[in-house]
Amino acid sequence: FLDALAARRRAAGIPATSLAWGLGPEDGGMAGALAELDVRRMTRGGAAALSIDDGLALFDASATLPDAVTVPVRLDLAGLRAQEAESGQVTACLRGLVLP
Repeated sequence: FLDALAARRRAAGIPATSLAWGLGPEDGGMAGALAELDVRRMTRGGAAALSIDDGLALFDASATLPDAVTVPVRLDLAGLRAQEAESGQVTACLRGLVLP
């Protein structure tokens, strides 16, 4: 809903951005409420925890982008490359980031 709302507002010339946040600091925020299994699943998928400072910097940067939807996330590219080399099983949307 929020992605579509941001796109509609942008199309009408009204500022809006929808943020699809990645994994935040494990000691606070929404990530603090995640079960250990969920955190492991997300890190296996390439997500690394954002620090508060990095999250704030990405929040500020998102306001300068022309896109209605952004994905502020920290990726473990080395881990994804290792996963691709070992099993060939990297999420399709991230595969282009890890292939030579």
